[in-house]
Amino acid sequence: MKSRNILIYLAMKFNGDWDLMMDEFKNKRNRFSEEDKKLIDNLKIDAITILDEDYPICLKNIEKPPFVLFYKGNRSLINDPNYHYLAIVGSRNSTIYGETMTLKIVKELPKDTCIVSGLAKGIDRKAHNEALNYGLKTIAVLGNGIDIEYPSCNKELYKKIPNHGGLIISEYPNGVIGTQNSFLVRNRIIAGLTKCTLLIESYDRSGAVNTVNYAICFGKNVGCVPSSAVRESNTNKFIKDGAALIENAKDLEGLY
Repeated sequence: MKSRNILIYLAMKFNGDWDLMMDEFKNKRNRFSEEDKKLIDNLKIDAITILDEDYPICLKNIEKPPFVLFYKGNRSLINDPNYHYLAIVGSRNSTIYGETMTLKIVKELPKDTCIVSGLAKGIDRKAHNEALNYGLKTIAVLGNGIDIEYPSCNKELYKKIPNHGGLIISEYPNGVIGTQNSFLVRNRIIAGLTKCTLLIESYDRSGAVNTVNYAICFGKNVGCVPSSAVRESNTNKFIKDGAALIENAKDLEGLY
């Protein structure tokens, strides 16, 4: 049996749960029946494992590096030296200001930029769409099964990304429904794939803040678009704490 196929099999068995897979390895419980062995030997699933040569080194150095990444689209984009990877995240309840700033920054970025985000509503959606509109590559990191088009408002975008040279990845196999925890956990992959995380807009409790915190924990750069002082914002808090103030693409030079 190929070791990479065993990883894929276990990811499918445990629905991509990193902790359950690690527990399996630590306790050496992976005893396979003859039927399991045949299934493992004949697995033909689009997946990148931590044992593969093209698995990104940057992900190996993060907390709980994913054992398996299921994918749709341009596999080579996961680890292409010709691209600079920038995470763009923000509020699901985006404002006109947040979307305008996303458009302004993305359209000014160099063509060798690959935008990484989470295919959520709001700023994520805007970042992916504008990347495609302006000829940039983009990677969407899901918090649910690789086959699930979620949220429903992004169904067309889900199809468009791989059809235009982009990539969709998830540590969760087919059929796994996303949970609050799974969406938070996937944020470590967004932060881990990139040298810089750009927070466009964020107020109150926000999953985007979780991505920024992962970036800080991993020693990555963080940039934030300033918000109006009329309303308390997470972007302004991070800027006060030392994040780079980003008003345009030029401000990102050297950060990613």
